[in-house]
Amino acid sequence: MLHRTIAKLGAAAGMLLSGCAALAAPGPGGSAVTIAQGSVRGIRDGDIERFAGMPYAAAPIGPLRWREPVSPAPWQGVRDATAFGPACPQMPTYAAKGIATSEDCLTVNVWRPKPRENLRKNLPVMVWIHGGGFTGGAAATPTYDGSALARKGVILVSFNYRIGRLGFFAHPALTATAKAGEALGNYGFMDQIAALRWVQANIAAFGGNPANVTIFGESAGGASVNMLMLAPSANGLFAKAISQSGFPRWGGRPLRNAGDSAEQVGMEFAARHGVSGADAQTADALRLLPLSALTESDPPADMDRMGPMPIIDGKILTEEATLQIGRAAGAAAALLVGGTSCDGSVYGMDGAVALFDFAGRDGTFERLYPGPRNEAILQAQTDRVETEPVRFQARARSKAERPTWVYRFDQTRSSASRQNAYCRGAPHAAELPYVFGTLDMPEPFTDVQASPPTAADLAISRLMIDYWVAFARTGTPNARGLPEWPEYGSGKEPVLAFGNGRATLHYEQRKKQLDWIESRLTRPSVW
Repeated sequence: MLHRTIAKLGAAAGMLLSGCAALAAPGPGGSAVTIAQGSVRGIRDGDIERFAGMPYAAAPIGPLRWREPVSPAPWQGVRDATAFGPACPQMPTYAAKGIATSEDCLTVNVWRPKPRENLRKNLPVMVWIHGGGFTGGAAATPTYDGSALARKGVILVSFNYRIGRLGFFAHPALTATAKAGEALGNYGFMDQIAALRWVQANIAAFGGNPANVTIFGESAGGASVNMLMLAPSANGLFAKAISQSGFPRWGGRPLRNAGDSAEQVGMEFAARHGVSGADAQTADALRLLPLSALTESDPPADMDRMGPMPIIDGKILTEEATLQIGRAAGAAAALLVGGTSCDGSVYGMDGAVALFDFAGRDGTFERLYPGPRNEAILQAQTDRVETEPVRFQARARSKAERPTWVYRFDQTRSSASRQNAYCRGAPHAAELPYVFGTLDMPEPFTDVQASPPTAADLAISRLMIDYWVAFARTGTPNARGLPEWPEYGSGKEPVLAFGNGRATLHYEQRKKQLDWIESRLTRPSVW
């Protein structure tokens, strides 16, 4: 049995190597660029060039499943970089719509202004980390088209990373058979760090400045930004960060020695598929499990565990992330942070009711959150999981004198409102098409065609793009022609609200509600 297992793993490795070397015919119109592994040719779309589907790591299949990413094989000739690579295998809840998936998914994409003889080199670099609850999402999602940002004079990078049980998974057999010093569990974060190393090694070839890299992401991507700022192995890979709806009180799951540990969750999953033990043969059997098993939904009894999620492994996450955020640990990078006015919609109505704790009710909730019950619950859930945690993070950074700017997104569209009937404001992920200038794309994570953008929508999109690009370029969102956005701190707590077609400055926004939420927390992490 063991010999057959090893043979199958070896065959998978052979397919891996042959797949990495495959070349397609060069695409028309784009420039050829030489990077560390070889030359690539992208595609030109007016004043923008895009290079897509470039491998930043070898396919994590066969013996490389649940291993640290390794460098891709070099190639000869010019590799076609005109088409996006497949997304990483998805679990159902936040699966990307209409995008093919494969375990051979670790690819990176680059948008840049069309080269000209007078093109200024050392352009600022923005690296996008997609969301999807750490179980879904894809860099190729149309909303994330980088053209509008590239037209503002930045190099825009996006990439796929392992998600779900392929990206965040632990088991005693994998721990026992790991190489000395090898990181465990957070394979998705290992991929993100590998992608950032790819940027450091290659972005100058596209006209970007590796010393001026801004990472930005939303939801699980925003949480990734927060956690990369804490990861020792990510030090020096970026200079600035933007966390959009990143849930700063998301602490992570212990690797072992806890009832809800990542290893315990992994053992229960393995047992459902007839795999037990903690030796090399068990590790081989896990690596042979089909994708259909690895991407299945959690059983109903496990739904309160939040599914695959970041793991406190002692190497990438050295302790509960919230504790580190609370003392402003990690990278001293400048941070732009915020969320939407109805981020609680990410759970849906039933999930918000289940997650929000009403114990010890004394009428305070009704006074602070008046109005229809379901709307009030979603608003309180938004404050619990995003608005108060952002204040918590910004206050800690201000105390440590680390530059921070806070925003709140409140622009709504009729198509988004139809999907979130109980929201008092902008639902989770609503800001994405504004940041990317893709207001004509379907609503994020849905098949719903967006409402035609209004003049107010277009104005908000221009503002957000200009602020985000100014921050990436200089380390402050403030620039000529933009309303002033004061830094958080100095006894004040300014929040720039995007809504009704303009940016409006508020101070100590929702203080009574957030103080009440904070007073009810029994531990630093919401999760």
